[in-house]
Amino acid sequence: MTVQLPVVLWTVICFCLLIVILDRLLFRPMLSFMDAREEKIRAAADKREADARALREAEESLDAFRREEEARIAALARDTVADAQRDAEEMTARAAAEGAAAVEECREALAADAEEIAQQLDKRTEELARAYLSALTGV
Repeated sequence: MTVQLPVVLWTVICFCLLIVILDRLLFRPMLSFMDAREEKIRAAADKREADARALREAEESLDAFRREEEARIAALARDTVADAQRDAEEMTARAAAEGAAAVEECREALAADAEEIAQQLDKRTEELARAYLSALTGV
């Protein structure tokens, strides 16, 4: 077997030409496609991290708002209970005063009725005594 220089030379030239053609038509487009794909993946990962941060911040903000609202509602409840207790105490005092006034009116009415009954009883007793005396004396 002999080495034929023109065949070797043409083989090397064809191989180099094939490498240049593959580089221009296959490798460069494929590498640019892979770079673009890698960039999309990196952008999606960055977006996912940013969304996760935004979600955590929103949750923290929501928790802070919830705590503030719970504190506000608790304060409002305390104020409402205090107002209700104050109103109840005022109503109780007013009812006690009205009750005492009513009892005093009843006592006065009973005293007046007792006085009237005593007067009527005295008058009736005098009439009975006169009737008894007149029945005894025959007059």
